[in-house]
Amino acid sequence: MDPKRRKTQDSAENVDSSAADTGNSGVAESKATDSKAKPVELNAEAEKSIFVFRKWRSSPTYPKAMEKGKSTLKSFHKKQEPRLKQLEQRRRSLPVQIIYLHPLHKEVEELNRKKDIVCLILSYPPMNSMNKERHENWVRDVLWMNHKVREWKTFSSKKNKVLDSDRCKIYALLDHKFDDIEAYVPPLIIEEMCKKTLPVAVPDEKVRRNGIRVTSAVKDLPQIRQRFNIVIQVDASSYLDIKGIEEKIATKLGFSLNIQMLNKFLKTTSFLIFLDDIYESIDLYKVGSEWWNSKNNQKIVCRTRSQTVCRRMAVDREIRLDDHLLSWELFCRNVGNIVHSSGFQHRATDVVQKCCGHLLAVVLMARALNMVFNVSTWEHASYLLSLPHRSQLEDRVLYNALAFNMGRCSGSAHECVKYCAFYMEREGANKLDLIQEWIRHALISTFDEGQKMVRGLVSAFLLESSQNGYSVRMRDEIHEVLVNSQFLLQGGKGLAKAPTDEAWEEATEIHLMNNKFSELPRGPNCPQLCALFLQKNPFLRVIPPSFFQRMPMLQILDLSHTKIRSLPQSLYGLSQLQRLFLRGCKLFMELPPEVGELSNLKVLDLEGTEIIRLPMDVGKLTNLTCLKMSFYGDNDNKKDNQYSNRIIPQSVMSNLSQLEELIIDVNPDDKQWNANVKDIVEEVCSLNRLEALQLYFPEVSLLNNLMDGSSINLPGMHFRFTVGECDEIQTIIDAYDGRDVVLGSLEYLNLHYMKNLRSIWKGPLILGSLSRLKALVLYTCPQLRTIFTLNLFPNLYELEELVVEDCPKIESIVVTPDPTATEPMLWRARYLFPKLRKISLHYMPKLVSISNGLHISPILEWMSFYDCPSLKVLSPEEVHSNNLKVIIGEAKWWRELNWNKSKWPQLPNLDAIFHPIEQDTYFVTRLAEIDDQLQARMQETELSQQSGPGDSLKAPAVKDGTSSKQKQVA
Repeated sequence: MDPKRRKTQDSAENVDSSAADTGNSGVAESKATDSKAKPVELNAEAEKSIFVFRKWRSSPTYPKAMEKGKSTLKSFHKKQEPRLKQLEQRRRSLPVQIIYLHPLHKEVEELNRKKDIVCLILSYPPMNSMNKERHENWVRDVLWMNHKVREWKTFSSKKNKVLDSDRCKIYALLDHKFDDIEAYVPPLIIEEMCKKTLPVAVPDEKVRRNGIRVTSAVKDLPQIRQRFNIVIQVDASSYLDIKGIEEKIATKLGFSLNIQMLNKFLKTTSFLIFLDDIYESIDLYKVGSEWWNSKNNQKIVCRTRSQTVCRRMAVDREIRLDDHLLSWELFCRNVGNIVHSSGFQHRATDVVQKCCGHLLAVVLMARALNMVFNVSTWEHASYLLSLPHRSQLEDRVLYNALAFNMGRCSGSAHECVKYCAFYMEREGANKLDLIQEWIRHALISTFDEGQKMVRGLVSAFLLESSQNGYSVRMRDEIHEVLVNSQFLLQGGKGLAKAPTDEAWEEATEIHLMNNKFSELPRGPNCPQLCALFLQKNPFLRVIPPSFFQRMPMLQILDLSHTKIRSLPQSLYGLSQLQRLFLRGCKLFMELPPEVGELSNLKVLDLEGTEIIRLPMDVGKLTNLTCLKMSFYGDNDNKKDNQYSNRIIPQSVMSNLSQLEELIIDVNPDDKQWNANVKDIVEEVCSLNRLEALQLYFPEVSLLNNLMDGSSINLPGMHFRFTVGECDEIQTIIDAYDGRDVVLGSLEYLNLHYMKNLRSIWKGPLILGSLSRLKALVLYTCPQLRTIFTLNLFPNLYELEELVVEDCPKIESIVVTPDPTATEPMLWRARYLFPKLRKISLHYMPKLVSISNGLHISPILEWMSFYDCPSLKVLSPEEVHSNNLKVIIGEAKWWRELNWNKSKWPQLPNLDAIFHPIEQDTYFVTRLAEIDDQLQARMQETELSQQSGPGDSLKAPAVKDGTSSKQKQVA
């Protein structure tokens, strides 16, 4: 053994022995003290336990029990013996490691944690485009200090000596200022991230697979492939030393075990090597010590779940996946308590995802949506963020976020922001001087109004306060977007007349939605216009023929929810148009063949229109990624032509090879659809890019054809299916047919007129099946007896809506074999559907119970009962929800309803939320009226701003499609 190493080991053993001596002396002193202590007095219960134990020891069963215990223990040790020998051999093969801690190791850990967080934040926009030279120099200094710390651990002569210069340098690095970063990320968040500790590693195979999936995804990124010549991923979990890892890398690159050839090859190239599942501390700097060449870009990334390994390994940068929740944390801090509402949390998640990690956009959107309880506002925010580039600016996300924010500003606030963008100096201005300028330019009237305006714009993050509030400035990123973009934002202003031609000329984006005008300018000159939003103008019926003539750059056009009947010819000359929205245009009945001339079109939304058929020319739109259609027009009076027997011409769907989302909404009674749906399904099966699909299937066999014969990536898809009349099907899913996971991506399932359907699921539970199902709707299934059994509930975690109508043989929604059995007793402590918000049960004469007294949902909002005469008893557990807003039913049924005994001491005042329906009242009409009342109540709540998170949920809308006698929409 090396003398220096032997000396070091001896000193370590001396330290251990001295520690042991100290421990022993402590124990001896404790014993001496205890011997002088008074006897412990036992209470009656303890004495009784000792008596019982002594009595058992004297019984004849004691020796046999002891012998059995010894035998069991001996058998256990025998089984573990091979594993213990293996661990011992592994321990002996490892080199002796003596861990020395730097005298300032805590300060060094804090410094490195701060360095990692700063590197993370600087990788996010807009910080990734700012001047980072000062921070980059600081990071280099921290890495240099880490090198010195590693040297200190290597040479024993420095074990008890830390130079004062090093100490001062570490403290100086800790005092590095981050003012520019803290302007976007509050210091409190940075401080909390620095203090956050690593979780203890759990040997979870699912976590391991997720980690490997992350590194695999990073490895396959195009920018990674462009930057490095060699990118490989190695599972290092079974290798205990550096030599084994190097041999694995050599094998992966085709060099077998020839390490010399590997060294020569890697030294001349740039490489990125991922080492997955490191369980032992290794020195990454010694891995491939012959590979490193400063002229090449060379990196090794190690992934581990072990906190101990992570702390002991010397690395340049530590990346924690939890730190990448920064965007979500920032959004939650700024949007308010609404983010904790179950009705808005998924919308908040969607907004944050579409901000793409842009921290400034995240804060802008959060401030604009702070305590906003209007669902349509959130949907519009998400919609705007998803729009593509429509200006010369590279920062698409910030452009979209500012478009939303500016649209939320009042007229005077909008003008004040524009003034700051065009006339205020980059370094800012004195607040009082700015207010005086606003007054001088007649943007505001009084000084108090100006003070309020400044506070509002600072709160909205459109302006930044400095010098203790005496000055304000506009952030450079916002300034650049506003100066280089012209927004005409008049949405929601109630305009009775559209802006004049002159107002259109300089605009790059025009928002005129939700107004009251009925006419548009005849031919405005808009050479720079990229996006035009005209949706929700209910009085707009006609668009002038030459309206789009001078809009050569238009990319986005939204005419949704207007009263237009046709499109002008000038629209088909928009060669740059990428997105066309006609959603909810109920008077729009024919899509002309000229639509095929819009060759760059990517999104065509015709959902909610009354078109009769799709023209053959839609097949020319080969760049389409999203197509949404509704066919509810009158097919009886159509003119005879070559396509009269098809609502979608043959080969149209198969030509749209770029489609990622497809929605086809039809009337289930449409015989033309039923006659051609088989051909359409065959064409849909060839769309291998499809990620979301909504269709109506008149037969379940067509659904099976899609699942069995499709080239679509089914596991990654989102489905919304409606299955119609079929006399043969008795169960939807038969788990005995050998499938692994059945309909694991299905989100919406509607079943209509299934005459012999007896159950939804048959056979054992298959985890993952139906795991994304959000809505289940059952109409007119006369033989259906079983909907849910207890074994199915673990898979239905995502279910939000349940509608059962005209199913006369169902006695209970949830079937339990024996209410006193162990399994139902376990379910009494939890909820069957954790996310269920709406349950509607109509025309069910034999229904006697909903869930046999089991808890249904903690966030249930809507319960509707009609023509259920046998449902005479409910349990409080079935209606227990803090979010319950509506119970609907016949007045007589409600008066005669009885309640089971419950652990709940007192029922809430359910009469206050009960809405009666008399039997002589048209059922669907009354449901619509109740829904309108709820909508009005929600609007009043929003205006008063007095609603808490629990009251912020909007009751689900009940549309005309609720009744089976009405038009059915999937």
